[in-house]
Amino acid sequence: MGLLAAAVIVLAACGAQGSPAPSVAAVSPDEGWARLAPAPLALTEVAATAHDGRIWVAGGLTAEGRAVDAVMVFDPATRTWTDGPHLPEPVHHSALVEAEGGVLWLIGGYVGNGFDRPTDAVWELFPEAREWQPSQPLPEARAAGAAAYDGGPEIVYAGGVGPGGVSDAILVRDPDDGWVRRGHLEGPREHLAATSDGAGTVFVLGGRRGGLDGNLATVEVVRAGEVRRLGQLPTPRGGVAAFWWPPLGACLAGGESPGGTNPQVECITADGLLTRLPDLNAPRHGLGAAVVEGGVYVLLGGPEPGLFVSDTVEAFELP
Repeated sequence: MGLLAAAVIVLAACGAQGSPAPSVAAVSPDEGWARLAPAPLALTEVAATAHDGRIWVAGGLTAEGRAVDAVMVFDPATRTWTDGPHLPEPVHHSALVEAEGGVLWLIGGYVGNGFDRPTDAVWELFPEAREWQPSQPLPEARAAGAAAYDGGPEIVYAGGVGPGGVSDAILVRDPDDGWVRRGHLEGPREHLAATSDGAGTVFVLGGRRGGLDGNLATVEVVRAGEVRRLGQLPTPRGGVAAFWWPPLGACLAGGESPGGTNPQVECITADGLLTRLPDLNAPRHGLGAAVVEGGVYVLLGGPEPGLFVSDTVEAFELP
């Protein structure tokens, strides 16, 4: 890849009031994130996942607030972009995951240009197919939630905005039972992120309740139908993206806060060990993140809170 190697040092970080300050391992490279080829479209509120050695980016909003049906595919090996099969309809604030058998799943989101039409639609793209196929819908419409495949039989979708407002429910797609409600987050959350260790555990990170002043740093774990609190990341934020890397655990990138967009990339292991990667060069929210061949890629998103867009792609070689 030609990216940058890193070493680990230990720093102190502020803990919650009345609790000891946790130990945070900071990855300190010779240089930080590398800027790669820009995307063909500048967007925010995209959905992204790794699939077949490439990174797929679906939907999103333009600077004019127009939802798109575009699917853009980035190949880290050649650092080039190609077009994927267009979505059945323009959508933003959706979730995209690769699940068993290499099938891509696009879940929920807002249909059209506004924020008043969350959808329950779920679409599948089978390997080598050129068209998305409808799948069993969610039990209720959701947008601005988060999804991850647990590596076994299930896809987990957490939080988001539905007809009744912001939700705390966790929806799980079981191959036998379809989409079912299974547990709750500590509280309602939107603009959160999720990732998985691929071995049965899904991590749900960050997000917010209401406006930017309701940002959270909470991390919860979903495993075998049970939900438990894992801990807190140092920086509360929403509009985030997440990825998994074994030595680091679940990592949260970017976001937006009352003071602006967030450059932080913070990780937590299943044992609660915190790690901080170098800050993004271009702080963004509404972005995507994915890992391919030991490199993490952070793509697109808004450089300022609100409706702002970018075509930025940054990459970092993981330790």
